[in-house]
Amino acid sequence: MSIITRYIKSPLSKILLSTSIALILSTSISAKANDEILVSIENLHVTGNDLEEALRSSPFYTQFNAMSEDQQADLRGNILKRLVTSRLLSLEAKEAKLEDSAEFKKEIDNFRKGQLYRYYMDKLKAKIKIPDDKLAEMKKEFKSTPDALTAAKSTYITDQYRGLYKLTIQSLRDKYHVVLHEDLVSAEAKPDTVILEGDGGIKITMADVYEHVPESKEDAPKKEALLEKIYQLAELLVVAKAAEDEGVDISAKVEGFKKERLPAMLLEQKQQAWAGDETVLKAYFDAHPNASFIPQRWHIGMIVLKTEEEANKVLERIKKGESLFTLAGELSIDPYGKKHNGDIGWVRERTGNPEIENAIKDLEDGKVSDVVKTEKGYIIATILDRRPGGKRRFESMKDKIRQLVINEKMHDYLVELQKKHKVTWKMMEIKADKPS
Repeated sequence: MSIITRYIKSPLSKILLSTSIALILSTSISAKANDEILVSIENLHVTGNDLEEALRSSPFYTQFNAMSEDQQADLRGNILKRLVTSRLLSLEAKEAKLEDSAEFKKEIDNFRKGQLYRYYMDKLKAKIKIPDDKLAEMKKEFKSTPDALTAAKSTYITDQYRGLYKLTIQSLRDKYHVVLHEDLVSAEAKPDTVILEGDGGIKITMADVYEHVPESKEDAPKKEALLEKIYQLAELLVVAKAAEDEGVDISAKVEGFKKERLPAMLLEQKQQAWAGDETVLKAYFDAHPNASFIPQRWHIGMIVLKTEEEANKVLERIKKGESLFTLAGELSIDPYGKKHNGDIGWVRERTGNPEIENAIKDLEDGKVSDVVKTEKGYIIATILDRRPGGKRRFESMKDKIRQLVINEKMHDYLVELQKKHKVTWKMMEIKADKPS
């Protein structure tokens, strides 16, 4: 799940998930992809194609056809909301020139190299074929166990790949004349110290090996760990270079990653600004006591009667020794309570009937309450068991508080962006142009 998908709760939901918009989404946007514009945000657009492509990538897509029309409309609405949020963040990211930042360029370069590496290695593995005589031998040995035959073929290919992989990496190192300056590898070395280099721009500095300079010698990584990281980086560089020299074109994947990563990076920066300081989180915690509230829970037994007179008579019978639960099974006007002989189950504080909660909150376990008048009738209750409530400590819920702060800030931020950028909803126009 992308970072944008996790933060789609916004003022947009009040528009997108309203009844009228849900109707438009279910009746005017067909399952067939189209290039009609649904929403415009300045010079950016969300089209029917965008919506359908995002829908197909949704984890709910396989169940989409089994959903009701309302459920389909809600899903489309949520996806459209995410797409609009992404476009708004993209505009802000471009305005902030995040594309020109060293951090963004480094991420794009790492992604590009990773894709080139994957392409080259997949191609390398595809070259491995099981010889006919070896395959015949396997089939004869495992003719009665197909699963074992599959496992044997997989093991053979893996073993062959392992050997081919080692030879390929060594061959590429030689091809690009890679040289490791092992004597320069040290946690105390300057970040711009070149510790490995080769033809075609292959180069590794100490800054590539670790991002943060250790504060003390005790915190510094061991040379063996540094060398292991260097070998991994060198492998990535030579393989990516080989794929690049073969003319492998991954530009479409890189552009797709840029499009997704740019707004996500902006959002990460905003989150850090909003909730990166622990003093901000503690202030929010102190100002919102309900966030740390742990409700009591009661396991309740209860009988509901139609009149106060009847309830008082039943209460007297209970006080004389009759079972509340037996009487509930016979007399309760609450269908659930009657079916379960008065056992209502567990109820959390502040989630049930306030009149009932007030009647039982100070009641001792096993004792029977007085008759309580409620909208459902006159009740008599008892507590079978309880789990006490309380208040969570700040240290135990920092992550939750951080998320609450981010959600609030995100809401306000999206309100601000909608005012700043011209957002035009085209679905009404589509609905007007097309008969329902």
